[in-house]
Amino acid sequence: METATRNKSEQLKIMESLNSRSRLPHSQKQYLLNLKKGFEGEELFDQLIQKHLGTDVLVLNDRLVTYNGSTAQIDALVVIGNILYLYEVKNYEGEYQQLAGQFRRLKGKDFICPSVQLYRTEKVLQQMISQWTESLEICSFVIFVSPDFTLYDARITNPFILPTQISTHFTKLKNAQLQSSIESKRILNKLQSESRSGETYRGTPQEYKYEELKKGLICPDCCSFNLKLSERQAICLDCGRKISADALLLNHMNEIKMLFPETDLTTSLVYEWIAGKFVKRRIGRLLRSLKLNDRDNKSTLCRTRG
Repeated sequence: METATRNKSEQLKIMESLNSRSRLPHSQKQYLLNLKKGFEGEELFDQLIQKHLGTDVLVLNDRLVTYNGSTAQIDALVVIGNILYLYEVKNYEGEYQQLAGQFRRLKGKDFICPSVQLYRTEKVLQQMISQWTESLEICSFVIFVSPDFTLYDARITNPFILPTQISTHFTKLKNAQLQSSIESKRILNKLQSESRSGETYRGTPQEYKYEELKKGLICPDCCSFNLKLSERQAICLDCGRKISADALLLNHMNEIKMLFPETDLTTSLVYEWIAGKFVKRRIGRLLRSLKLNDRDNKSTLCRTRG
């Protein structure tokens, strides 16, 4: 598949870090859970593309497009021939009912029908592309990737791909699969350059301060503090992940820069962040090898997400 590997957004990574290093309120834990489920759904969608359409199809994942001040997020854009297939990926589980312009989870709350977001994204994308070409068609769908999703009172006119329809949908695309035209490749490259990666979106509703966050080494996979260290590597005693000591240390340097992007990394700062689990000499050596700033840090480590 001609696409970059999908990575966690900074938004998700920030919330995972804060969840490990502080006590999030219930609303923020739910927010984190929704981010995780969304990412897992997008990964499942990528697997479906790989399974049904193979390795040659052009795909653009997780982009933020802006036109005339309006911004929309593309979960996935698949190019076949002169058609751009726009997908809004949903990883809903459980039983839902479709109402007029809304979804209702049985025994739950109402929320806006996902087709509303789809049409908004399609509109922004269409306006953006029309600057460059009139020869490409956009076909838009909301795809529900979880097999545990059920929708009652669904309308036949919905732009929905339900779990039982996924295989048929992609089989039709496979049978009609045409080589992407030079024009469609040009437009996809143009979109790539004119949009931003959704991975870099940083906004979270959670406020945090450096001094309020728990210090120490955490597992890059499960975010546990339960690590066994040796000179060369670390092993997570909860999930079994093994990682080299230098790679683990680099992860924590990146974590500091992610949470506090305006702060200079110093040996003393990193040493405090990891609760002294590595000696300062090793930290300083890695900082110098990365040509990072190792001056004394004087700034206040405090940042608000809004």
